[in-house]
Amino acid sequence: MSPASKEHLIAELRARIVGHTPVAGRITPVFSLGVPEIDGVLPEGGMKRGALHEVAAATYRDMGAATGFLASLAVCVSRHSTLPVLWCETVRPPFDMGRLYGPGLSAFGLEPERIVHALPSGDADCLWAMEEALRSHAFAAVIGELDGCSSALNLTATRRLQLAAEESGTPVLLFTGHAKEGASVAVTRWHVASAPSAVLSYVDEKEKLPGAARWHVALTRSRGGQPGSWLAEWNGMEAAFSAVARTEGDSCEREVAVRRELAIIPFRQTA
Repeated sequence: MSPASKEHLIAELRARIVGHTPVAGRITPVFSLGVPEIDGVLPEGGMKRGALHEVAAATYRDMGAATGFLASLAVCVSRHSTLPVLWCETVRPPFDMGRLYGPGLSAFGLEPERIVHALPSGDADCLWAMEEALRSHAFAAVIGELDGCSSALNLTATRRLQLAAEESGTPVLLFTGHAKEGASVAVTRWHVASAPSAVLSYVDEKEKLPGAARWHVALTRSRGGQPGSWLAEWNGMEAAFSAVARTEGDSCEREVAVRRELAIIPFRQTA
């Protein structure tokens, strides 16, 4: 990206966030996921705001589920802020999952008008945009999508993101797809796998309509905290996780849902 293009990108982002201000007096050093079972194993009772957090899908077929979990974290972190969320992915998406789909995100509680969607030309530019966004203090959270196998995503790059997050007090959520864990200074790392949702109880039992989204979530790294794995459910009405049960072993070891839950609005649009 040329210097002129970078200046144009910065000017455009600044123009889009005019009028957004944080709610004074309500921002805390950590943000809660809304469930004591998970918050209790995290240092200080929640996910640290000024830190790098990584999210990865357990397998390729769990990419959609991991996107949903990522959107849920964004809702949790921006609960008490009017600032927008930056979602950064390259012009050529790092994963063949399509672009973000507004109605799907909205159904999860992350309204499209609160998202600034940045499309830099490559991985290095994506990392640069994320770092600059963190230092701008203009976002409630910064989200980036990069393939975990990318040569641009190394220990130095993650350290720069961590330092920028610490200085600004803004969390950065890095989605690395389903690649194996690489060198990183991330404070937490989450592995997400899909799980069958509970059938809605207030409709005809024969219809078997799927209810709230559920995931097998494994916290594989927690600096200053403890690892763990849970069956987690997202409560879109309350914008918090709920109905959590502790699970044993690797979250990847699970039953695969036989039916596809087509009633759920997707997070990605491929056409």
